[in-house]
Amino acid sequence: MNDYVVRVENLRTQFALDEGILKAVDGVDFNIPRKTTVGVIGESGCGKSVTAQSILRIVPPPGIIKTGRILLSRNGDEPMDLVALDARGAEIRSIRGKEISMIFQEPMTSLSPVHTIGAQIAEAVRLHTQLRKNEIRPYVEEMIAKVGISDPGRRFDEYPHQLSGGMRQRAMIAMALSCNPRLLIADEPTTALDVTVQAQILELMRTLQEQYAMSILYITHDLGVIAEIADEVNVMYLGRVVERASAIDLFENPLHPYTRRLLKSIPKVGRKARVRLDAIKGTVPIPLNPKPQCGFFSRCPEAIDGTCDRAIPALVEMEPKHHVRCFLHSDKTEEPDE
Repeated sequence: MNDYVVRVENLRTQFALDEGILKAVDGVDFNIPRKTTVGVIGESGCGKSVTAQSILRIVPPPGIIKTGRILLSRNGDEPMDLVALDARGAEIRSIRGKEISMIFQEPMTSLSPVHTIGAQIAEAVRLHTQLRKNEIRPYVEEMIAKVGISDPGRRFDEYPHQLSGGMRQRAMIAMALSCNPRLLIADEPTTALDVTVQAQILELMRTLQEQYAMSILYITHDLGVIAEIADEVNVMYLGRVVERASAIDLFENPLHPYTRRLLKSIPKVGRKARVRLDAIKGTVPIPLNPKPQCGFFSRCPEAIDGTCDRAIPALVEMEPKHHVRCFLHSDKTEEPDE
C-alpha cells in the first residue's frame, strides 16, 4: 500500500494568452501522506489555487496541464493518474466530491443562492453514496450538526444569504465531508472570517480529520494558520515550490530568503509591536514568458548577480526532509520548461 493519498510529480499548468504563455504552475512536486495536513503558502499569484484546481482537473480555460502526473492512490490497485483522465468524463466526476473534496475561498460565491443549504449538500450525497431517498435528509442534518450548526432541521431549508459567513463556511465543510473523502483541499477557507470564527473552523477541521482519518491540503497566505494546522509545509513562489519542510523546521530554521522574509513580515506582540513591519518590497511578477532565472531574483536582498539571474536553482534536500531551491545553498540548476 502506498503511504500517500495524492502524489504530484512535475506538474506544469499553463494558460495560452495573447501576450504569451502564462506559467501558473511550473514544475511542482509534493506528496500528501495519509492522515496528515500539508500546507501550501505564498503570496497571491504564486500558483497555490491553480495547483489545487489541477488536482481536481477544474482548471478554467484556456488553462491546460502541459506535463506532469497527479497520482491518486487506490487501495490495493495501481495509482490512478488524474492527468490522464478526461476532465469532463464520468471517472473524474466520480472522484470529485467522493475521494477528493474541496472547500473554496468564499462560500457565498461557491454556494448556489437559489437552492437551500440542505439541497446542495444532499445533491453530493445522492451522487456519491448508496443512501435511499428517505435516508438522505436525516444524514445531511446529521452532517450539519457535526460541523457545529445548531437546529439542523431548520438550517436544512435555509438559503445561503440567511446564514452568517462562519455558518456558510461550516455548511461548505459539511458538503465537502458528506461523502467521507480521503483528501480534503481547503483553499483559504478562513480568509473572510474573523479570528474567533477562524479558530473555531480550524479546530473543527482537526476534529473531523481525526474522526474521518482523512488527509488535508491546506492552502493559505497566513503563516499563523499554517503553524496551527500543518504537519508539512510547501512554500510556493512564481509557480514553484521554493522550500519544503516540516512546520517545526520551517519556522525554526527557514532556509530560503523568501521564507525568511515572509516570517519577518508577521506582526509582533510586545515592546517592539510599534515597529514598522519588515514587508517584502515589490509584488509577485506575472509568470508570463518567464526568464530562465530564480523567480525571486528581482525582490531578493541576497541575490547574486550573474548567478541567480542566469539559471533556475534546483530543489535540493539540504537537511533530512528539508528541501530548498536557492543558489545560496546549492549550485545545482534545473532545466527550464520549453
